Amino acid sequence: MVDTGAATADKRRALTGAVLLDLAVSPLFAWDVFTDSLGRDLGVSHALLAGVFSVGLAAFMLGVLVGGRAADAFSPRRLALVALAGTVLGLLGSAVATSPVVLFLTFGVLVGGSTGLGYATAVRVAGTVASGRGLALGLVVSAYAAGTAVLAPVASWLLAALGRGWTFVVLAGVLGVLLAVAATLVPGNAPTSRRPRDHHVRPTRPTGPVIALWLAFGLGSAPALAAFAQAGNLAGDVAVVTLAVVLLNLGNFAGRLIAGPLSDRIGRRAALHANSALLVLACTPLALSASGPLALAALLLLGTQYGALSTLTPAATSDVVPPERFGTTYGLVFTSWGVAGLLAPVTAATVATVIGFGGVYLAFLVVAALSWASVGTYARLVASHE
Repeated sequence: MVDTGAATADKRRALTGAVLLDLAVSPLFAWDVFTDSLGRDLGVSHALLAGVFSVGLAAFMLGVLVGGRAADAFSPRRLALVALAGTVLGLLGSAVATSPVVLFLTFGVLVGGSTGLGYATAVRVAGTVASGRGLALGLVVSAYAAGTAVLAPVASWLLAALGRGWTFVVLAGVLGVLLAVAATLVPGNAPTSRRPRDHHVRPTRPTGPVIALWLAFGLGSAPALAAFAQAGNLAGDVAVVTLAVVLLNLGNFAGRLIAGPLSDRIGRRAALHANSALLVLACTPLALSASGPLALAALLLLGTQYGALSTLTPAATSDVVPPERFGTTYGLVFTSWGVAGLLAPVTAATVATVIGFGGVYLAFLVVAALSWASVGTYARLVASHE
């Protein structure tokens, strides 16, 4: 007879560890806080330092891709400890970096790749629970957004009080402790659903629903990823750039937290369709070159849509693949986010010099329609197999 009380306690322990893990692997998106100090210390331009973030973004994507596959084979605790070592070493290396090359290796490669591995591990823990996956994934991926929201102002204060070197040292210590606690809470055993001989089997090709999700995630993320880089321009007034960024991030956090449990209640396909409609609604005022409160409201909605999609995508993936393949499959799906993150902000900024940001978001309405069509394809393919 199954001890449901013990199973519930184990689930809560694992999810608490996954939440702490995602909370602690969020320094990558606080990079902009460090650029002024690093530029002065190293005598380099912001453009060069932006390259560190680009490398970090690519490394994060690869970390999720490789980490997802590793999470199907190795225990979450072992992977959390690897993420701990890489993150701490990367931050300590950034503390003593004397050239941009070192930063590319320490923050870009080490921190980016290690935090991607940690993110993939946490998402797999949440995405393979027996019930309430939407709620579990909502809690875990919202912790990542919350981590950045907390880390950015704390790092800014530390930079003013301690300087660049000690700021990175303090962050390495605090995040290292959080990762150590997370490692003790997540499961210490490797996934049991994988038979010992499974690693000899050639991986299967992505199914139709997985390909549709890949397209829906990348296309559906692009407008918000561009907005994160151009929030002030979209708001129509550089004086409210801080408010615009806050609203984007507030929506991002809220969307991640709300979408998961909502999808448990109304179904994943209905939630994905609602998210697609929200994307069209958010892009429309921006395509009409709205400014002031209407533009700020659109950015709040866009952040909410992006955050919700970040929860719904792994949840929808978990619905169409067996648990032993979830990490590998989600790692593949996540690459579409990486492609969008690398292309959308740069493309939007370049094209805006010719047609303006209104024209850019008019084009993004087409992208939103294609994303919605991909969601429709996913829904039809899943329904046909029921």
